[in-house]
Amino acid sequence: MTNYFKNKIDKDYANKPATKIRWEKTLEFMGRSQNFKSALDIGDRTGLTEMMENKYSVSFDNTKGDLDSLELKGKYDLVTSFEVLEHLFNPLFNLVQIKNILNPNGRLILSTPLAKPRILWSEEHFHEMSKNSIQVLFEAAGLKVLRENYFRVYPVTFYFKGIRPLLRLIYDKIQIYELVPFSSSIITS
Repeated sequence: MTNYFKNKIDKDYANKPATKIRWEKTLEFMGRSQNFKSALDIGDRTGLTEMMENKYSVSFDNTKGDLDSLELKGKYDLVTSFEVLEHLFNPLFNLVQIKNILNPNGRLILSTPLAKPRILWSEEHFHEMSKNSIQVLFEAAGLKVLRENYFRVYPVTFYFKGIRPLLRLIYDKIQIYELVPFSSSIITS
């Protein structure tokens, strides 16, 4: 029963227009195929994980467990974390763990919602971070931003379905970053 439920939810999620836009924009940000030999996707496997495996010809490992306390193991050329931080009590712990498993030339591709008024937050979010607050978090974890971008995930017609969707047109964006470790971090493992 659990597998059916999980597969049904995953299929429904994957078929939402906003999910398709999010995945397309993420792959566009990641760019052309690179020579990654090892990769880890933080969180559960999704259709995006499979799309990345096909694009980069690398098999992605996935995390299992509570990311607020899970000590990550191994070394990776690429780590991805898509809309995970906002669900964690302690996102700094998770970022330090990610930094520690990146190979010297490794990359972290991370996305999270840009902070918006609390009324628009998902009830599952513990944090939504502004550009400045996430930059401070990255620095504390020992991560340096190489590049960043922002995008909306809903089709244009969505925003005209009511007041709340119209507010999302103004406030709702995903922020996405490419990060690398740097040697001096405020927090050490």
